[in-house]
Amino acid sequence: MFIEGECLCCYYDTENIPTIGIGFNLQRADAAQVMAKYNLTLSNVLKDCQDKTTTHCLTDADGKDLFDTMTYPEFEACVDRYAPGLPPVKRAAIIDVALAGCPKLKKYVNMLDALNKQNWKTAADELRNSLWCKKVGKNRCDSDYNCIAGQFVKN
Repeated sequence: MFIEGECLCCYYDTENIPTIGIGFNLQRADAAQVMAKYNLTLSNVLKDCQDKTTTHCLTDADGKDLFDTMTYPEFEACVDRYAPGLPPVKRAAIIDVALAGCPKLKKYVNMLDALNKQNWKTAADELRNSLWCKKVGKNRCDSDYNCIAGQFVKN
């Protein structure tokens, strides 16, 4: 949640996908049903994106609920299928990468190979050299890199 950021109103992510809350893709097949759970109409939420308005938004509690019950569990499952049995810190970093989409994560075959061999530095290097790192910026990339490589800064 800290790294991805939270926006309770519709916004366009780095791939120009309408998104709400903490990385919830509004182009999903079930988006209308999910928005209805929070008393929102998908068409109104998407209109906010188009018009850059903030009329149809999640509440803070709804945003956290959406992340806890749908977004995070979905990406946990994605990572566990992609690279089962990762140590918790490395798994958390890969979950962050998976927020860009499970199909995109599956394209990182060299990183997966390194993760499976527990070659953490190579896996981290594969991530650092990815388009994902270029899109999300140095701070987020470095954070995930350090988690995967096992290089932590001590305060």
